[in-house]
Amino acid sequence: MRASLRRIQPARLPTWGVRYCSTAPKAAPEPEARLRFAPSPTGFLHLGGLRTALFNYLLAKKWDGKILLRIEDTDQSRLVPGAVDALRRTFDWAGIEYDEGVGIGGSCGPYVQSERLDLYREHAQKLIDTDNAYECFCTPDELAAIRLSLAKRGRLGYDGRCRHLSRDDVRARKEAGHPYTIRFKSKQEKETLPDDLVFGPAQPNVTGTGADDFIMMKTDGWPTYHLASVVDDHHMRISHVLRGEEWLPSVTKHHQLYRAFGWSPPAFAHLPLLVNADGTKLSKRTGDVHVEQYAEKGYEPEAMLNFLALLGWDYHGARRHGNEVGVTKTKDGKELDEVFSLSELVDAFDIGGITHRRAAVSMSKLDYINKMTLRRKATAPGAGEEGHAALVARFHAGLRAEPSLAASALVEDEAYVERVFDMELERITRLNEMPGASAFYFLDPDYYTDGPKAMLAKIKRDAYVDAVSAVIKALEGDGELTPEAAWDAIHAAFASLPYKKKDITMSLRHALTGRAQGPTVAEILSVLGRERSLARLRGGLASVE
Repeated sequence: MRASLRRIQPARLPTWGVRYCSTAPKAAPEPEARLRFAPSPTGFLHLGGLRTALFNYLLAKKWDGKILLRIEDTDQSRLVPGAVDALRRTFDWAGIEYDEGVGIGGSCGPYVQSERLDLYREHAQKLIDTDNAYECFCTPDELAAIRLSLAKRGRLGYDGRCRHLSRDDVRARKEAGHPYTIRFKSKQEKETLPDDLVFGPAQPNVTGTGADDFIMMKTDGWPTYHLASVVDDHHMRISHVLRGEEWLPSVTKHHQLYRAFGWSPPAFAHLPLLVNADGTKLSKRTGDVHVEQYAEKGYEPEAMLNFLALLGWDYHGARRHGNEVGVTKTKDGKELDEVFSLSELVDAFDIGGITHRRAAVSMSKLDYINKMTLRRKATAPGAGEEGHAALVARFHAGLRAEPSLAASALVEDEAYVERVFDMELERITRLNEMPGASAFYFLDPDYYTDGPKAMLAKIKRDAYVDAVSAVIKALEGDGELTPEAAWDAIHAAFASLPYKKKDITMSLRHALTGRAQGPTVAEILSVLGRERSLARLRGGLASVE
């Protein structure tokens, strides 16, 4: 294993002289692009985490590179049992496939930090040996007193007092069993940092000075994030680090670590935070931020990825450079704006399109994208029967899962189920809404329940009887009931009866469905067919006589 973790000195990857937030496409880097998603298993994957994973995935595939999944579990106090399995389930649902990492393997493993502790300890000792780090024996009480003293002088952190311990003193304290941490000797002078690929030279909360001698190894012998992530990114040959904006203040620490080891750092790109509509930070502790919640609610994985890609990425820039992305036409010629497949996102995505503005999460936008994704799957040219058939099959399974609907013989009429699906598709946001929304196609209305009774109370009895009777007469006969024939029957009632159109249509809607909302009456008639329509109209008429 150690052979696979040998020190590798990759060439520094160019930053291509980018103009930050420019939408001009960027060429793929040389050598091979290697990106990683490195979550901590502290709970379910949240929206910001999936977006970070997605952006890493899109760039790796765009550049014909590799994407790795690494688990950063060095903070053992916050581990949640089952979190890694839940994470992998979420990626399976989303369709994000990794080239190396947990559950897959690869030449740079292991890919779980708790299985790499010897490597971190070895590198921490190297920094001590090169006078870039030192052991700190300060107790918690001493550290509290130091912080209080520094705060009175307007400073934060640690005063570096253990920097000056002699090697003999350090050895004696270790032999006496005194607990200690290992701190990095931060450089106090201001330095110029490489530009961030998103924020450019103007990096918020980045001072350019080390200031505090930060802890690299804790008293329990486990590394902190700073040491572990730098060591792993180097040994795993990571070329680009895409992570959340909250890590910007750590950039100085990480660059100093790379310099102390004599390694070339990867290119850094920090992604803007996701915020609520009011600008407050999206929190894992509030609201629906866990991805599994959206999967359980029935959102399409393609829609979720599409939605997250638009949070912090300006796809309009790709259009300005001749890439006609995000526009799909259905069979009837309608444009579905902002709707992408995963492969289309890969083709269109560019790091220059990532903005540094914080992105507000809008649930109405997710609903819109999910609705358009369903329509695209079912109707877009090139989607073929597989997309449509798969959605119909899922709808059919949903019908069978509802005991009240499964009892209807119509549920086993596949042609009828498909007609209902095609009629209801544009009226739903999520596919799992369709069984409930379409139940009236499979079950005759119960006119004596509260809903139908409330409808009937708003309709004059004479209008009801005359309207329903007129349409019954118009529909009597043989042959298929086409939408045109249904419209003709309704318009004949409009023309011949002295009632408002609203009263006529509500009378028919009551008799046919018992619901005040839904498709047009003509559409309902055409799906139900002549025989079922006549039976329901007669049933409605009988309920008022």
